[in-house]
Formats: sequence, structure tokens, C-alpha cells
Amino acid sequence: MKIYISIPISSRTIHEAQEHAELLRAQLSGYGHKIITPFDVCPEQGKSYAYYMGRDIEALLGCDVIVLGRGWEHSNGCRLENLAAEIYGLNQICEIYLDVVDLKKMVYI
Repeated sequence: MKIYISIPISSRTIHEAQEHAELLRAQLSGYGHKIITPFDVCPEQGKSYAYYMGRDIEALLGCDVIVLGRGWEHSNGCRLENLAAEIYGLNQICEIYLDVVDLKKMVYI
């Protein structure tokens, strides 16, 4: 299964956002899922916000699940990714619930 990690980025330093993304990747990748973060999709710097969001939405739509990182509800980018996931029927999990989701059995058809 492909999982897209949506985390707030512009409200903190890039280092803090990358660290958050990697912590979630580590938590999820142990179950054999392919994990995609915004930093995988757009490793280059200095592009416009629209460029990054366009690439992120494109990557998200190729996934089965979106994991919404802590603070997502305060981020315009995360809220956009959340709405796109809703519109296209992707399964959604908030980071705060990862401890109660059985990630080994997470299979969606």
C-alpha cells in the first residue's frame, strides 16, 4: 500500500518538518508500506508554493492512504491535501490515531 504523509511545512523550519516526516516514515515503513513524503516529491528548493502543492497533490492521488500529521488542521497545504483525499475517496488516518490502527492488517481495496 502507498501512504502519503501530509505534514505542516511552512509554519516551521524545513529541518523540523523533515524530521517530523522521517519520524512518521519510520513508524509506518516497518509494515511494508511504501511511504511518500512531500520531501520525496519535491526535493528541490526555491520553487513557488504552487509548484510544490501541485506536485504534492499529484503524488497524493497516486496513493491509497493519507496520514495527516499533527497540526494538519492549521496548515492550508495539509487542509488542501485532506480535501483532495476526501474528494477522491482516499482513506485517511490522523497521526494521533496511529497507535490504535493495526498497520499490519491495513489493506484497502
